[in-house]
Amino acid sequence: MATLRPCVQKQRSDGYYPVYIRVIQNRKPGYIKTDKLVAPSSVTKTKEIRDNEVLRYCTQLISDYTRRLNLQDTSIWTVQEVVSFLQTKESDASFTDYAKLHINRMINSGHERNAKNYKMAVQSLERYLGTNQIMFSFLSSSVLQRWIKTLMTKARCKEMYPVCIRQIFKAAILELNDEEKGIIRIKFNPWLKVSIPKADKAEQKAISAEECRESFNRPLPKSKMLSPLPEFGRDVAKLVLCLGGINTVDLYNMKKVDYYNGILHYKRAKTRHSRSDEAYMEMRVEPFIQPIFDKYLAEEDDEYLFIFHQRYCDSDSLYLTFEKGPG
Repeated sequence: MATLRPCVQKQRSDGYYPVYIRVIQNRKPGYIKTDKLVAPSSVTKTKEIRDNEVLRYCTQLISDYTRRLNLQDTSIWTVQEVVSFLQTKESDASFTDYAKLHINRMINSGHERNAKNYKMAVQSLERYLGTNQIMFSFLSSSVLQRWIKTLMTKARCKEMYPVCIRQIFKAAILELNDEEKGIIRIKFNPWLKVSIPKADKAEQKAISAEECRESFNRPLPKSKMLSPLPEFGRDVAKLVLCLGGINTVDLYNMKKVDYYNGILHYKRAKTRHSRSDEAYMEMRVEPFIQPIFDKYLAEEDDEYLFIFHQRYCDSDSLYLTFEKGPG
């Protein structure tokens, strides 16, 4: 990240010093000239500025420059590229760039699963508009309504995706606009005129104990593999059912420290960030499921409780196996 501070350089023939913003990027200096001047009496022997009015102006300018740089990945920029970027007058703001920043913040704050939904929502909007560089000014209420119409056949996405985009929009307005300083980069909020449909209610399907037994006792297809997929899928399904409907993401992330005295102690990933108790759960491992439970335990030197992380790159992959089931 570039560092910025006010400075003066050569004294003019009339005795005044032009004020610059010095930019240091990868130890290389660059300078941005401002429209401010300071008298010799306001400059120390070490060329430090003592004029409070000028310093206040420079502080505000540096704050704005820093905000703009924070919305970009400047790690590989040269100092000339940083200076050129900051000297280019801001006009419209990029929704795509801000969405990436917003999603990365979600991931860094521990909301990885929600971040995936936000990412899919942005990708859906980009596919509809046919571009991966969307500007805020293009997202009018009519454009958003037409996009939402294309989602109407999606049971959950027709509500979830627009809600995600709306939340990104709200965060951007709060961060990028400053009415007190007259900085209005996002000119309007289209969501005031957009109606978001409700997701379809999922059909409640109850399964009897007899149906469970029939499914779990169904013969598996023959396989030469040591751990065939149908058998693995059925075992995971048994674990989920016999451990109180535990989510596969919680099975995947379970650590050895979470299991003691025959009980699993964990915080439910799906609702951890929305409950005051962090969705803390305890579930006893009953004798009926213990053989399958033990079958997938990881080695002693592994911090994870199960071997699922060795077989799958993430919890979503494990979930897909469970979803396919033993059939």
